[in-house]
Amino acid sequence: MLPILFELPFLKIKSLTVLAFLALFFSAFVFWRKGREEHYNTFEIFDAFLLSGIFGFIFGRLAFVAFHWASFSQNIFYVFNIVEKSGNEPLVALSAAVWFLYRHAVKNKWDAFEILDFYVTAISLGMIFIYAGFFLDGSYGGTFTNLPWGIIAFGTFEKTHPVQLYSLIYYLFIYIFLSKMEYVYRTLEWYRSGKKTAQSGFLFSTFLIFTALFYILTGPVRLPGMFLGSIVLDYFVYLAVLIFGLIFLYRRSGRSFNFFKKS
Repeated sequence: MLPILFELPFLKIKSLTVLAFLALFFSAFVFWRKGREEHYNTFEIFDAFLLSGIFGFIFGRLAFVAFHWASFSQNIFYVFNIVEKSGNEPLVALSAAVWFLYRHAVKNKWDAFEILDFYVTAISLGMIFIYAGFFLDGSYGGTFTNLPWGIIAFGTFEKTHPVQLYSLIYYLFIYIFLSKMEYVYRTLEWYRSGKKTAQSGFLFSTFLIFTALFYILTGPVRLPGMFLGSIVLDYFVYLAVLIFGLIFLYRRSGRSFNFFKKS
């Protein structure tokens, strides 16, 4: 663990801060580059990425505060102190950013689902750096374990699951997968559903499906993050994301649900 990269009498540089900056830089670059390749206005596409990130961060922070209100209720100013009281709810932040980006794309008459395809690829790359930062910082750790690859996180005395590394490996996989599928999915006959061209949105829907499955499968070794009273919401939320992703993929393939179609 290396929460502080270096420290001077007047300056303290955290590893998470540096890696968060790298995440923003590289994910913004990927999003900008893909927008340029598809002939979007590069300034507008870059602004959309930054605004969606800010929007998502704010809502993710507010959700984190709501789910961990006991840590903030004694001093309301801790809500705004992201240095001493850091914390964000990634799923809420992502959902808010996606909603903002979708609305912004529709307003500008862009292909909204193509924009979301760009976005999840870019975010997947950024999350590799974010979870590397979480690992060095010792935050967002897992449950206790006796397995040989368990780690003793900063501030603890027992081995825990290195879920930050599990997530880092997952996001590396999904980034490589999405980058390759971007040039392949339009040729998939089952996705085209017999049509000459395939609709955008494939990368976005597969990202939702795989990510939800990953978080459901790693749920037993991951500390819960979303609560309603004493009820843990994580499984319900990720199951909803999985179902939404499957339905979205099915619909973007050009198919529809004809439950009431007459025979």
